[in-house]
Amino acid sequence: MKKHDEQIAAPECASPPCAMHEVDPGYMGLAAATSLSRALSDAEREQLGNTLLRDLPDAVIFADREGLIRFWNQGAQRIFGYTEAEAIGRSLDIIIPEGLQQRHWEGYDRMMATGQSRHAPDELLAVPAVNKSGDKLSIQFTVAAVAGEEGALAGIVAVLRDVSTTFDELRRLRASRS
Repeated sequence: MKKHDEQIAAPECASPPCAMHEVDPGYMGLAAATSLSRALSDAEREQLGNTLLRDLPDAVIFADREGLIRFWNQGAQRIFGYTEAEAIGRSLDIIIPEGLQQRHWEGYDRMMATGQSRHAPDELLAVPAVNKSGDKLSIQFTVAAVAGEEGALAGIVAVLRDVSTTFDELRRLRASRS
């Protein structure tokens, strides 16, 4: 039994700190965490941006003022089936169902003329799309205008996610209630 004036020795660690502690010794108070209190350097910000654009599982697509695809990431290739080489320079029509193309271009042209979407910046849009095989997809996306040199509108960037499985499940659940 321990006496009131006895100190209990801290147990020895049987294993080295996990990899997270090696990267961030400030985690759980192991050391001062100075790297967490600073903003990213320009080089780190550029690397982060490149990683997000290239490796994000969602599709990231940039189209110029004419609606021609100028950037197509790995997520876009996975979702839509077109390689970067197949998509770059082609119209966004490759992913828009034929019956919705006129409506899409009316909105696109309005955004190119005004720099504004009729949708709120934080609004998650849901539309049908089509992949290279012609399969219909349900996608959700956000879109932003991209300024070019001298502030002129250069095009739009969209981040798109395939929600076909979720949409199909919701449809199935609604049908089962009927």
